[in-house]
Amino acid sequence: MLIREVVTMENPFRPSAGATPPEILGRAGVLDEFEYGLRLGSGAPGLLTIFTGARGIGKTVMLGAAQDLAREDGWAVVSETATAPHCPAS
Repeated sequence: MLIREVVTMENPFRPSAGATPPEILGRAGVLDEFEYGLRLGSGAPGLLTIFTGARGIGKTVMLGAAQDLAREDGWAVVSETATAPHCPAS
């Protein structure tokens, strides 16, 4: 007979909907590369930034930081949230 013990733990994820934390840790390299691309200008060959990851990893926070860098560098920034009817229902 196989007996399994079920261990439960509290989910550490705390949704903050992209609220900017006091400090962004461990992402300086990504933001430095993004800022480098801004300095090179539009059409910089081989430079593309894509933020991916599991929920809660900080994608929205990184997008906000990238927007801030672009604005500080004089770029026009367009920020939009996909909502119905322009995005498929989940």
